[in-house]
Amino acid sequence: MVFNATTSNWECGHITYCIHDALRAGFQPLLLEPIFKFHHNLRKLDLQEEEYALIQAMSLFSPDRPGVQQHAAIDRVHENLALTLKTWIDCKKKGPNKRLLYPKMIACLTEMRTMTEEYSKQILQIQDMQPDTISPLIMEVVSKNPCNHA
Repeated sequence: MVFNATTSNWECGHITYCIHDALRAGFQPLLLEPIFKFHHNLRKLDLQEEEYALIQAMSLFSPDRPGVQQHAAIDRVHENLALTLKTWIDCKKKGPNKRLLYPKMIACLTEMRTMTEEYSKQILQIQDMQPDTISPLIMEVVSKNPCNHA
Protein backbone atom coordinates (compact mmCIF):
# COMPACT_ATOMS: atom_id res chain seq x y z
CA MET A 1 0.00 0.00 0.00
CA VAL A 2 1.32 3.43 -0.96
CA PHE A 3 0.21 6.88 0.12
CA ASN A 4 -0.25 9.27 -2.81
CA ALA A 5 0.46 12.76 -1.46
CA THR A 6 -1.02 14.38 -4.58
CA THR A 7 -4.46 12.77 -4.22
CA SER A 8 -4.24 12.15 -0.45
CA ASN A 9 -5.33 8.56 -1.05
CA TRP A 10 -3.82 5.25 -0.07
CA GLU A 11 -3.37 3.01 -3.11
CA CYS A 12 -3.26 -0.76 -3.03
CA GLY A 13 -3.06 -2.01 -6.59
CA HIS A 14 -6.16 -0.79 -8.41
CA ILE A 15 -8.01 -0.08 -5.14
CA THR A 16 -7.79 3.35 -3.52
CA TYR A 17 -8.82 4.44 -0.02
CA CYS A 18 -9.33 7.91 1.33
CA ILE A 19 -9.70 9.24 4.85
CA HIS A 20 -13.51 9.17 4.51
CA ASP A 21 -13.43 5.43 3.81
CA ALA A 22 -11.68 4.91 7.15
CA LEU A 23 -14.23 7.11 8.92
CA ARG A 24 -17.08 5.06 7.46
CA ALA A 25 -15.32 1.88 8.62
CA GLY A 26 -15.48 3.13 12.22
CA PHE A 27 -12.10 4.78 12.81
CA GLN A 28 -12.12 7.92 14.91
CA PRO A 29 -11.05 11.27 13.39
CA LEU A 30 -8.64 11.76 16.31
CA LEU A 31 -6.63 8.82 14.95
CA LEU A 32 -7.04 9.52 11.24
CA GLU A 33 -5.84 13.12 11.21
CA PRO A 34 -2.42 12.25 12.72
CA ILE A 35 -2.07 9.32 10.29
CA PHE A 36 -2.90 11.60 7.39
CA LYS A 37 -0.36 14.21 8.57
CA PHE A 38 2.23 11.49 9.21
CA HIS A 39 1.96 10.16 5.65
CA HIS A 40 2.31 13.65 4.17
CA ASN A 41 5.39 14.34 6.34
CA LEU A 42 6.92 10.97 5.49
CA ARG A 43 6.46 11.66 1.78
CA LYS A 44 8.24 15.02 2.17
CA LEU A 45 11.37 13.13 3.27
CA ASP A 46 11.59 11.71 -0.28
CA LEU A 47 12.82 8.33 0.93
CA GLN A 48 14.16 5.63 -1.33
CA GLU A 49 12.76 2.11 -1.30
CA GLU A 50 15.69 0.85 0.79
CA GLU A 51 15.07 3.49 3.44
CA TYR A 52 11.38 2.57 3.63
CA ALA A 53 12.30 -1.10 3.97
CA LEU A 54 14.76 -0.40 6.78
CA ILE A 55 12.38 1.82 8.76
CA GLN A 56 9.62 -0.79 8.39
CA ALA A 57 11.99 -3.51 9.56
CA MET A 58 12.98 -1.36 12.55
CA SER A 59 9.31 -1.03 13.42
CA LEU A 60 8.74 -4.76 13.18
CA PHE A 61 11.91 -5.75 15.04
CA SER A 62 11.31 -3.61 18.11
CA PRO A 63 12.13 -5.26 21.44
CA ASP A 64 9.32 -3.52 23.31
CA ARG A 65 6.50 -4.68 21.04
CA PRO A 66 3.77 -6.68 22.79
CA GLY A 67 4.37 -10.42 22.76
CA VAL A 68 8.14 -10.24 22.15
CA GLN A 69 9.80 -13.04 24.06
CA GLN A 70 13.46 -12.81 23.04
CA HIS A 71 14.11 -9.16 23.83
CA ALA A 72 17.91 -9.34 23.60
CA ALA A 73 17.91 -11.01 20.17
CA ILE A 74 15.31 -8.58 18.81
CA ASP A 75 17.21 -5.65 20.31
CA ARG A 76 20.39 -6.74 18.47
CA VAL A 77 18.48 -6.97 15.17
CA HIS A 78 16.91 -3.55 15.80
CA GLU A 79 20.30 -2.00 16.56
CA ASN A 80 21.84 -3.52 13.41
CA LEU A 81 18.96 -2.17 11.32
CA ALA A 82 19.40 1.30 12.84
CA LEU A 83 23.14 1.24 12.10
CA THR A 84 22.47 0.01 8.57
CA LEU A 85 20.00 2.86 7.99
CA LYS A 86 22.45 5.45 9.33
CA THR A 87 25.27 4.04 7.18
CA TRP A 88 23.02 3.93 4.11
CA ILE A 89 22.10 7.58 4.54
CA ASP A 90 25.73 8.59 5.15
CA CYS A 91 26.90 6.77 2.02
CA LYS A 92 24.04 7.32 -0.44
CA LYS A 93 22.47 10.68 0.34
CA LYS A 94 23.81 14.00 -0.88
CA GLY A 95 22.95 17.60 -0.17
CA PRO A 96 22.08 19.76 2.83
CA ASN A 97 19.16 17.62 4.05
CA LYS A 98 21.35 14.54 4.51
CA ARG A 99 22.49 15.54 7.99
CA LEU A 100 18.95 15.68 9.43
CA LEU A 101 17.40 12.76 7.55
CA TYR A 102 18.31 10.05 10.08
CA PRO A 103 16.92 11.94 13.11
CA LYS A 104 13.77 12.79 11.14
CA MET A 105 13.29 9.13 10.23
CA ILE A 106 13.75 8.06 13.86
CA ALA A 107 11.19 10.70 14.89
CA CYS A 108 8.81 9.26 12.28
CA LEU A 109 9.42 5.78 13.68
CA THR A 110 8.52 6.99 17.18
CA GLU A 111 5.40 8.72 15.87
CA MET A 112 4.43 5.62 13.89
CA ARG A 113 4.73 3.41 16.96
CA THR A 114 2.48 5.76 18.95
CA MET A 115 -0.10 5.72 16.18
CA THR A 116 0.12 1.93 15.91
CA GLU A 117 -0.84 1.64 19.56
CA GLU A 118 -3.90 3.82 19.00
CA TYR A 119 -4.73 1.99 15.77
CA SER A 120 -4.69 -1.32 17.67
CA LYS A 121 -7.17 0.08 20.21
CA GLN A 122 -9.43 1.26 17.38
CA ILE A 123 -9.33 -2.16 15.67
CA LEU A 124 -10.25 -3.89 18.93
CA GLN A 125 -13.17 -1.45 19.45
CA ILE A 126 -14.44 -2.07 15.92
CA GLN A 127 -14.14 -5.83 16.50
CA ASP A 128 -16.21 -5.48 19.69
CA MET A 129 -18.94 -3.54 17.85
CA GLN A 130 -18.86 -5.56 14.62
CA PRO A 131 -17.65 -9.11 15.30
CA ASP A 132 -16.26 -11.07 12.34
CA THR A 133 -15.42 -7.91 10.36
CA ILE A 134 -11.69 -7.89 11.14
CA SER A 135 -9.53 -10.64 9.65
CA PRO A 136 -7.84 -13.10 12.04
CA LEU A 137 -4.40 -11.92 10.86
CA ILE A 138 -5.15 -8.30 11.77
CA MET A 139 -6.53 -9.44 15.13
CA GLU A 140 -3.34 -11.39 15.81
CA VAL A 141 -1.20 -8.34 14.95
CA VAL A 142 -3.12 -5.94 17.21
CA SER A 143 -3.73 -8.35 20.09
CA LYS A 144 -1.81 -7.73 23.30
CA ASN A 145 -1.65 -11.48 23.90
CA PRO A 146 -0.86 -13.27 20.63
CA CYS A 147 -1.01 -16.64 22.37
CA ASN A 148 -4.84 -16.40 22.53
CA HIS A 149 -5.21 -16.93 18.78
CA ALA A 150 -5.49 -20.32 17.14
